[in-house]
Amino acid sequence: MADFLDNAKLNIERLKFFQAFEIQLTRLLGGWLPGVERWETKHEIGLHIFQNAENSRDLRTRLWELRVSNPDKDVEAEVLKTTNALALAQHDFELLTGVYLVVKKQLIEAYQAYVKSTHGVYDYPSIPVLKRCIATNTEQLEWAKRELVLLTDSGEKKRKMQCWLRYTEELVRAIGGIDGQGEKSDLPMPPPAYSLLLPFSEAKRDERFKVQIMGMPMPEKSERLEWLLWQFANYAAEMQAAETLATVLWETEGMPWEFYFDIARHCWDEVRHSKLGETRLAELGYHVSDFPCSVGSYAWRQLFDPLIRYCALTYIIEAGSFKLKHESYQDYLVEGDTESAQAIMFDIVDETMHVRWGSKWVPELMKHYDYGQTLEHLIEACRDIVSSHSVAPAQRKAIEKELARA
Repeated sequence: MADFLDNAKLNIERLKFFQAFEIQLTRLLGGWLPGVERWETKHEIGLHIFQNAENSRDLRTRLWELRVSNPDKDVEAEVLKTTNALALAQHDFELLTGVYLVVKKQLIEAYQAYVKSTHGVYDYPSIPVLKRCIATNTEQLEWAKRELVLLTDSGEKKRKMQCWLRYTEELVRAIGGIDGQGEKSDLPMPPPAYSLLLPFSEAKRDERFKVQIMGMPMPEKSERLEWLLWQFANYAAEMQAAETLATVLWETEGMPWEFYFDIARHCWDEVRHSKLGETRLAELGYHVSDFPCSVGSYAWRQLFDPLIRYCALTYIIEAGSFKLKHESYQDYLVEGDTESAQAIMFDIVDETMHVRWGSKWVPELMKHYDYGQTLEHLIEACRDIVSSHSVAPAQRKAIEKELARA
């Protein structure tokens, strides 16, 4: 009987460590998203941010079934030691090395060991959850192996990659392994002169892009091709919204787990919107790098704390975008451009959900950051901030119209 209870408790502790790693890797990848240079790499990491959050959700659900009311208790701090240390990476290829070649690899092995050792009948509900986690993480790991071949294209980069791999392995060992059940020791020292680069003040782009601060000027609607290209190039630029949300994921500590899950989904939606723009431009015969790449929206939002960033994005920028999007949707239908209309329709659906999340989480962030004024005061402050700082012509035009009506 004692052995059975000990094994059950051990399994629960392992599941707690697994889910903590999944959600803290979500936050870590979020912190680093703006610092990743290669465009395709950035898009894939955006997907992984939400996939990890989904894995965490499934593991937490199983833990709740096992009567664990607080899955983070006694493990979150241990896992944070590792992910906070991994945040000290100085290059995106180092980050990928630590997260995927070490942590993800060991998670996969631990998941497989759990499935093999647990009781196939009594603990059956855990098995499909872990098999899904195995599949997702294996796919991510294989992607990272391919990606690192591209990113480590010199002997020096390969040397730094191997050094960071060894450091990460030592980190995981120091907290007792990926499931926290081994012998613990002091954390290893990072390589000399390594310091935290996060949060990034600027969003990085690779050498293919013509980077500028300002967004593309709005053409006249009568110039239909120019308008079409402008609209979908602006969708591609929504990577900046994803990067802003990713920084909120990283910088905001101590919020409920549901907050991180919703922000991870919101972040992934904005990555998809960026891909939406890139895809439509490709269908029209263009590459996203054929157009000027604005990074100013990310930069000005980083001047403010996560509360202001998130409120400005949801209550002002996204909420103020619907009029133009609905008009564009109707115009494309009239013109018979069903591809453009469909793309905008799905964006409107997503943005509606994002505005609802804003109304859900902005009041909670106000408490978190001890904002002493009313919600209405915060919204007006954010409207003024967007009006004075925005580098996106459509945003400024929407704000001007709203202020004129007021």
